[in-house]
Amino acid sequence: MTEKIGIVYWCFGAGHSSRIIPLAKEFESRGLDVAVVGGGAGKRFVEMNGFEQPGLAEISVDTDSYLRMAKDMVFDALPSTIKRIRDINSWTMREKPDKLVTDDPLAVFVAAFRGIEVYRVEHLEPSILGPFWGASLKAWNCLFSSIGGEKVVVTCLWPDEDTGSKLVERVGPLAQEGDGDEEAVEPYNVLMSPGTFGGDFQEIREKLEDKGLSVRTVGDDSWETKKTMAPYTEAADCMICAGFSSIADAVVPGTPTVIYPFIPGQVAIAGKVDEENIKGIKTGYSVDEVVEKAVKFVEEKDTMPEFKNGASKFADIVLDKERDSE
Repeated sequence: MTEKIGIVYWCFGAGHSSRIIPLAKEFESRGLDVAVVGGGAGKRFVEMNGFEQPGLAEISVDTDSYLRMAKDMVFDALPSTIKRIRDINSWTMREKPDKLVTDDPLAVFVAAFRGIEVYRVEHLEPSILGPFWGASLKAWNCLFSSIGGEKVVVTCLWPDEDTGSKLVERVGPLAQEGDGDEEAVEPYNVLMSPGTFGGDFQEIREKLEDKGLSVRTVGDDSWETKKTMAPYTEAADCMICAGFSSIADAVVPGTPTVIYPFIPGQVAIAGKVDEENIKGIKTGYSVDEVVEKAVKFVEEKDTMPEFKNGASKFADIVLDKERDSE
């Protein structure tokens, strides 16, 4: 019988933490003890939501140039990787989780070494990536399965499609929801969330404001760190973002969203959105295209995306064997 769930999130960007917070809360709501660890940019958000966590070695790689990336890999990333593996191993020995949920590849290997049942959180699939990255992810999925991983759970905007694999299951987007004690937010037109890799957002904001729209930008000088994005996404007529966690935070409460992708994974998701023609979600590949589609969403005010939070189904998958045996 599962009594304790361990959750380890990856340390690059805050988006990795924002998608595990709803999972942690879902498991807690079912009476399970939950231990969380990860570090990086998302550590503060996790702790603001009531999950204390110890320090954990973090891995940082400068992606501004290949030379800097290579230097960081040799002098920082490799030593940090070894230390992070040791830290995660020590944490699992101390916390003794019955099952582990993670999007950290290092935690997968620690779980396998310690014989802990592990479920991987993912938001990309081989089918939406190009030949190289698609083959790489497929190989990683196969390796995950071979070392004892139970399921790859893909959080996505097309959860009802058949994965064609017993290893992979899909759920809806994982989003933080309000718990009723947040301050009310006055309605406004556009919320922008550049994320770790987004660009051109200041230019987009200026163009939107020139059209008379009210705009807020996550992370700018006037933005205070929030426990949850829910009140701000719900109050906006439209969201403009690049990363999948920001998309999830917007579409679950029903806020129309324009995706402005940059890195390959974001571009792959945007391409799939184009194919699916999902209600309430559009893509833009230039500043002017993003502005045009955001303005249209603001003017229409009735084209809302319709998604359920995927946290409940995710928890069902993790606890499925026990449910079937009861």
